[in-house]
Amino acid sequence: MLITLDVENHSVVGEPRRFAEALGPLLGALASRRLRATFFVVGSLAPSWRSELLDLVAQGHEVGLHGHQHRLLRDLGPTGTSDDLARGRDVLGEILGEPPIGYRAPYFGLTGETPWAPDLILEAGFEYSSSVLPAWNPQAGFPKAPRAPFRWANGLVEFPTPVFGAGPLAVPLLGGAYLRLAPSPLVHLAARQARRREGQWTYAHPYDFDVDEPFARYDGQSWLLARLLSLRRGLMLRRVLSVADTAARPLGELAADPEFVARLGSYSF
Repeated sequence: MLITLDVENHSVVGEPRRFAEALGPLLGALASRRLRATFFVVGSLAPSWRSELLDLVAQGHEVGLHGHQHRLLRDLGPTGTSDDLARGRDVLGEILGEPPIGYRAPYFGLTGETPWAPDLILEAGFEYSSSVLPAWNPQAGFPKAPRAPFRWANGLVEFPTPVFGAGPLAVPLLGGAYLRLAPSPLVHLAARQARRREGQWTYAHPYDFDVDEPFARYDGQSWLLARLLSLRRGLMLRRVLSVADTAARPLGELAADPEFVARLGSYSF
């Protein structure tokens, strides 16, 4: 499996940002194992992480866009999404010297409610997307979407979130809090199944590795959700490395492989 990170700032308002420091152990592990990953970065956050982003690229990692404002596509609407894509791509392009080719919608928010999204992503200049959760989800799921990588009708390559299970019980077990909360045998089973498909990946956030962050609840967050997001963070680094390919590379390199793209099926709304 390939490795992806959703770089967001989850620090409590008024406290020092923690996301860059939280990634330190992961970056060290990736360097020692010569693994390369894709970091999807929130555009509005990027200017405060300029030197770190340049270091990531120098180390062979890929930087993609995770939305400029980190808002659901359905809330932004077509016009807002178009503006968000352009602003985020421009910000990252100015920092990196060239615009990113990869995009991941916040909350995996490309769903049946946003049929206009693939065209807007392609028109904005992106070559691939990693924005679909092909399962039911209370926030943003798209159960009808393919589980394997595919091409949208306009040719845009899509890397959907790997899911484990069937029907309404399918979950993105190999990423985020699911990965560190699930029992180890279940994680290994899901990873074995995922490796049967090309283009599968794990994902995490900086806070998933932040073992020293004090417990806190954010606006609108339930106590249970806040507790789940804080549990077993000490396992996250080992879990990510255990499911990753021994020669993991950025998603963008796979999306640029003509042989891989030629094997993909197509899907349209």
